[in-house]
Amino acid sequence: MPPLAVGNGDSGGHTNGREDFAGLRQYQPGDSSRHIAWKALARDGVLLTKQFTGQAARELWLSIELAPQGLNLEGKLSCLTRWVLDAHAAGLAYGLKLPARTISIGHGEAHREQCLEALALV
Repeated sequence: MPPLAVGNGDSGGHTNGREDFAGLRQYQPGDSSRHIAWKALARDGVLLTKQFTGQAARELWLSIELAPQGLNLEGKLSCLTRWVLDAHAAGLAYGLKLPARTISIGHGEAHREQCLEALALV
């Protein structure tokens, strides 16, 4: 997932230490390099991403510009779809910025469906 922005409008994913380590998951293209479990990679040769939980109010803007370079449009849309599903599963508030449409920050089933529909119609 792209970097998180703290709810007060700051960017960069800093949450003033109010997040706790929640576990590891398989690395996915687009995950922040700051969350890669480097010790696990050195020890086991497996690329994993650290996950965190906490009290910080977080907002996430998903944008086609944040998709990994070198992907074609279909690949970027696929990446955005994965990010929408991950953000929803993590209970994050997120918004979606596409070339012709912006969906404001929201959460829940209806918001996820609205974002997925917008991605499908690009």
